[in-house]
Amino acid sequence: MDIHLSWDLFIIVFFVVILAYSLIIGRDNTLKVILGTYVAALAADAGGSIFGKYFSGSEMFLKLLKFASLGTESAAVAFMKVLFFVVMVILIAVRGAFFVQTTSDRSGPIRFIISVMYAFMSAGLIISVILVFVSGVSFIGGGNTQTTGSALWMMYSQSQMVKAIVANSYFWFFVPALAFLVQSMYNKKEGT
Repeated sequence: MDIHLSWDLFIIVFFVVILAYSLIIGRDNTLKVILGTYVAALAADAGGSIFGKYFSGSEMFLKLLKFASLGTESAAVAFMKVLFFVVMVILIAVRGAFFVQTTSDRSGPIRFIISVMYAFMSAGLIISVILVFVSGVSFIGGGNTQTTGSALWMMYSQSQMVKAIVANSYFWFFVPALAFLVQSMYNKKEGT
């Protein structure tokens, strides 16, 4: 069996791992991960930008560039954003100080389908956030039109999957929040 490593393969494996993890932890914890992903995305964006603003040019920053084999300052900032994001999503999922509880007023197959949908949305959202950070765009401060996308271009040109995710990134950001809101509106309240 001859396996060729590609960005498509990497994204498929990453997507499947997040999907499987989401199914293992269940619907309520997957919703917690989705909500935590939104919080972590904004916080990591700000944290990475703070890192770039206050530490660029410092000895620590130069060591990070060398250690991570990053060629430019913008690549180091993107790396820090992705690192902050992943760490924050994990910490929010494991130790987050909020609790999500949906009611189980539907049949088993319907609950499973809803869980799979949330798992799919969670994986797409997490991958989309990482691709946004890699592209150099900031949720908070926009992006430099001269450098935005240069880091992503290699993946984009080599991967149909990256093209599809980037082309539909607005859906990946919008649909999980909308689905959570719709489910919240249609859940039966306990005691009513």
